[in-house]
Amino acid sequence: MKQMKKNVILAISLSIATFGIYAQEKTKSMDELWGESTKVNTKYANTERGDWFSQDKYSLFIHWGLFSIPAGEWKGKTYYGISEWLMTDFLAGISVDEYKKLANEFNPKAFDAKAWVQLAVDAGMKNIVITAKHHEGFAMYHSKSHDFDIEDATSFTQDPLKALAQECEKAGIGLGFYYSQNQDWYEQGSADIPWQSSKQKNDFTDYFNQKVIPQVTELLTEYGPIRTVWFDTPGNMTKTQSLALVKLVRKLQPKAMINSRIGNGVGDFETLGDHSISQINHKGLWETIDTTNDSWAYAWYDRNWKSPTEIAHRLITTVGRGGNYMLNVGPDKNGVIPAIPAQSLRDTGKWLKDYGQTIYGAQGSPWKRAQAWGDVTYNNGQLFLHVFNWPTNGKLHLSGLENDILSAQILNFKNSPVGYEKEDSGWTVLTLPRVQPDALVPVISLKLKGAPKVDETIGIDPEITTTLNAAFANCDNCEKKELRWMQKFGEWKYADSLVNWTAKSTGTWEVDVSETGQYLLQVEYSANDKVDFSEWRFQFQNEQLLMQALDTGERLNSLRQFPGRTLYRYRKDDVGIVELEQGKQTILVSPKSDVINGGINLKAIHLVPVR
Repeated sequence: MKQMKKNVILAISLSIATFGIYAQEKTKSMDELWGESTKVNTKYANTERGDWFSQDKYSLFIHWGLFSIPAGEWKGKTYYGISEWLMTDFLAGISVDEYKKLANEFNPKAFDAKAWVQLAVDAGMKNIVITAKHHEGFAMYHSKSHDFDIEDATSFTQDPLKALAQECEKAGIGLGFYYSQNQDWYEQGSADIPWQSSKQKNDFTDYFNQKVIPQVTELLTEYGPIRTVWFDTPGNMTKTQSLALVKLVRKLQPKAMINSRIGNGVGDFETLGDHSISQINHKGLWETIDTTNDSWAYAWYDRNWKSPTEIAHRLITTVGRGGNYMLNVGPDKNGVIPAIPAQSLRDTGKWLKDYGQTIYGAQGSPWKRAQAWGDVTYNNGQLFLHVFNWPTNGKLHLSGLENDILSAQILNFKNSPVGYEKEDSGWTVLTLPRVQPDALVPVISLKLKGAPKVDETIGIDPEITTTLNAAFANCDNCEKKELRWMQKFGEWKYADSLVNWTAKSTGTWEVDVSETGQYLLQVEYSANDKVDFSEWRFQFQNEQLLMQALDTGERLNSLRQFPGRTLYRYRKDDVGIVELEQGKQTILVSPKSDVINGGINLKAIHLVPVR
């Protein structure tokens, strides 16, 4: 294949001036490149292909490439953020000519495909998806159609994807390939020259036909059965181009599943935003992608590892919402997966060996939300109550369960009886041992009479703080919206919030209070200096509390964000104590004073029992 011309541009400092240049070139921000069109149109999906997806629930993501060599550092400077994007001007601003020299250094002699696959097995994961080609444009396998690949550009003598395919087949682990079909900074001439830029010297259609189609064909024909073809950042790709890839996958790997980031709604399952742990249930097949620290690829400084307990909680929460969880590791330049996250994965895997029935093949919680004390899944006629916060008084409260309970037990613990009683209020109270069982996450199994039927009204727990998220509020004359921002570059944070208030706006939650008692109201919100000093009214059945909002440090066009985006800063304020009566009621929030600049971004209110 004739090599496309390269265009080197000077690195531009991250500044407001940079924002102007990007805006003129119509560059999309990272999350916009995921594509708002990545919702799945069910006419393109196939439930038979998705049988394994509904069953497996838990997979390993691996980000490995040339970016693993600098690992977030360039010319003696550390760039904080996701290290696989180091080439972009938002980080180091590396030219193509400089970046391609990294291939001369790539020789991961410690790479061990068998060890990687064994880690996935030990972790209880059912599939591996690895970066075959990320945005840097480098093929992590022997590509016969392009020489910027591991065979032609490095001294490494293995095809790691071939080795992985062989070991996955031996272990019964599904294999999938990540392929960046739209962004290819090597062919674009820079990470910062979009295909649509006036500076662009190459043509996307030529690239698509001469590199994407041949390389995807290689991946689908030379590595055995492929379970997932995982595309990313479709950007401005046309539906015709997305469908061309679908047609290719269907022809060569008819049983493979395609994620929604192929773009234009033609995938089989939806992939949420990076790091997004959903609060709500979604229709159809979907997944959350997450990583064991903050960066996807290895970053030498990033040791913010998730503990086994946190991994288990995020897995349970995602399955509780009806989704699948794919958790990432970033091997270093030598092909070694860092020891701490590897051990955390194994520890979570030990829990799954005992509690896998609560995850694999499980359905989401019939309440469609988390509980104050943890989360719920359903499988084979049993509700599984995953208790994150074990009640110190031995009483666990469950609202709205309409079924009769046939039996209750602490899963995998003998001689640990669980009492249960249906109260006149409609709540079910379980009596537990006061001492928490020795498990990463203890689980209570409830066998039910019939399929689960519940009243979805949010229950206010009398013992544990109940969080009323904006995602579950009704909003009149305001907007319910998922806000997202970056702490460091590419490290996405999310907050479902009530926003764009007017003087006539109200937000309401319908709740069911378990017991009459006093509760401390905490309000979690974000505000800028224009909203500072605004007043907000929280109304309950018999009384109200007032809050004066504070400037939380929220800033538009912060240098940490893409052009026109806001850096949100949420805080939690104690507002006061309110007495709530047992039973169903409405909690209402509204502005007391004039609304300026859209008012606060209200993420949640928390009701803390006062004992």
